[in-house]
Amino acid sequence: MTITSLFQRVSSNKTLVNGSLYSLFSFLGQGCNFLILILVAGYILPADYGKLSIFSTIATFMGYFIGLSTYGYVSISYFRETYSVFKKDFTAIFFIHILSLLVLALVATLLTDNMVKALETTRPLLFYALIISFGNILFNIHQDYLRIQERLKSYGIWSITNVLLNFVLTLTFVILLKQGWLGRIDAQLVGMLILGLLAVVSFWHSKLFSVDFSWKRYKTIVLFGLPMIPHLATIWIKQGLDRYIINYHYTTYEVGIFSFAISLVTVIVMIGSAFNATNSVTLYQILGNKTTSNVEKHMALRRQTKTIALVYIAASAAYVLCIVPICYLALPKYTPAIPYFLILCGYGLLQCFYFLYCNYMFFYKETKQLMYITFGSSLLHLTLSLLLTQYSLYLTAIIYVLVQAAILVLVRHYAHRILQQNLPLSVQSHS
Repeated sequence: MTITSLFQRVSSNKTLVNGSLYSLFSFLGQGCNFLILILVAGYILPADYGKLSIFSTIATFMGYFIGLSTYGYVSISYFRETYSVFKKDFTAIFFIHILSLLVLALVATLLTDNMVKALETTRPLLFYALIISFGNILFNIHQDYLRIQERLKSYGIWSITNVLLNFVLTLTFVILLKQGWLGRIDAQLVGMLILGLLAVVSFWHSKLFSVDFSWKRYKTIVLFGLPMIPHLATIWIKQGLDRYIINYHYTTYEVGIFSFAISLVTVIVMIGSAFNATNSVTLYQILGNKTTSNVEKHMALRRQTKTIALVYIAASAAYVLCIVPICYLALPKYTPAIPYFLILCGYGLLQCFYFLYCNYMFFYKETKQLMYITFGSSLLHLTLSLLLTQYSLYLTAIIYVLVQAAILVLVRHYAHRILQQNLPLSVQSHS
């Protein structure tokens, strides 16, 4: 009876059910990359895995500047504006992405050979990274659009298409054509070209383009996105620069081992991001509902936060119990990464909890404050890594956990303050 009632309670929770389905599809999409990395790891050495990780670092960094990180405004505009205004905002965001892509391509062309060499890459790979990042952003914008419209079936179809396409292309380039770690890059390039073009066709078919040039609109969108660049760059500062620091003090073998541990933890973060994709929609609906009282909103928000937090803990624990023996059995040459992974799990779970509170700062457009917290903490992380990584990679892993804990405390504090300012309980109680 207890199990039956529990099942009925879970199945009646639309957010939890949809979150589970979105999480499944997101796991298929992002988890596909994780599974592919395991597949690739079986055919390349840890040193080559380190080279692939450095390329991924460059592609990730470029992604922050393509569109000036304005793609997050798509969801905000959808819930705050009329549909006609949303389409104009969407068109402006798309144009900003095109323009910034051209500027970055020019920058990549003008870089000197010594600058390119310092990045431990080649000029063609810089353009590959640029194209992959642009295609990936277009695909993610399309997925976000399907998500905010709650078109679960379409979201799933696109996710599965991404999985199959990436898997087939990686098998072709890495295994059949035996191109090694460069084959994985070729697979990403072809896959993102196809998916990016399909996303543009879908945007056109959905009639999302509505040209109405307005400096005020562009200024609002860009001012929303600019603080997000240092905010998002915190991931690059942490993981990207850490790879260069590790490579300086050790070898590409250690870069590969630590990067593999980070890749394992990324699945925990991915689970949090997937559930938050649906959770954020629910939170925005609660916050934007003008028919409910502030007291009811606070109760609904607390209930929602508690439910998703428990899901994060359970999913993370299940994942760790499954992945550790798999690594020991299937990838013995990467087992040195397991101790780092176990420490970094704390970082992954804290990152999931962070998602729960940063939604409020996004909704109320407090991105500048979020930038101060995340970018400032990333500088702290970088300083500690520069000082301590030379002594032990275990210290590097511990830095991830401690800095993320500090971020969570600060973001939770400011999220509560923002809620009290915008949903005051005391004022309403006197009315």
